[in-house]
Amino acid sequence: MKLNLNNDCLYIGNKKNASINMMWFHGYGSNNWSFEPALKILNENLAERLFIVAPNAEHIDGKRSWYPLPAVNEDKSISEDVDGLMLSKGLIYDFIAVNELDIKKPLIVGGFSQGAALSLSLIFDKKIKIDACIAISGYFPCADHLTNILTDKEHIYISHGRKDQAIGFDVYERTLELIRGKCSNVYNVEGEHGHTMPKDALETISKFIQLNYL
Repeated sequence: MKLNLNNDCLYIGNKKNASINMMWFHGYGSNNWSFEPALKILNENLAERLFIVAPNAEHIDGKRSWYPLPAVNEDKSISEDVDGLMLSKGLIYDFIAVNELDIKKPLIVGGFSQGAALSLSLIFDKKIKIDACIAISGYFPCADHLTNILTDKEHIYISHGRKDQAIGFDVYERTLELIRGKCSNVYNVEGEHGHTMPKDALETISKFIQLNYL
């Protein structure tokens, strides 16, 4: 997976003047440009206090993907590629380092669907200092391998719709139970929407960031 620092990467906000850095990851098969309007509004809601970096995943079998998707076995069980996920996250850590973000500022990782799953996995890695995670319509990948526990300084925002047919609400409930057992600061938002960013997401995310980091 190659992350382009130039034409293929979206940057929003003023890197020098921002109070918070954010890495945003799109969903499987999507791209960063589809979230550009929402991310700009989010930054406006927060008085331009964010510096947002939104890369594009590379194409795998014709679809943009951050890591190998789970495989469905003949017995209907699911197999996840742990090594593939770890390799992808290693490349993302390299990408974050190349962007030379000020480590004195809070770093938030976030995303939608597969991007949300990736973000949840990143904050629990403890490879670098990540202060918060925003996960919309996602899940926790390779959950059986999670051993780390977050401190009381880290926060997670997680949102899901009961009508989500791409990643079922039951998957969200299992994810919520998992992270609540390992993070004391979990802010969850539920709605009747499907696999999409709900209309009030920017408002609740803005409040989440304001309350904890501004």
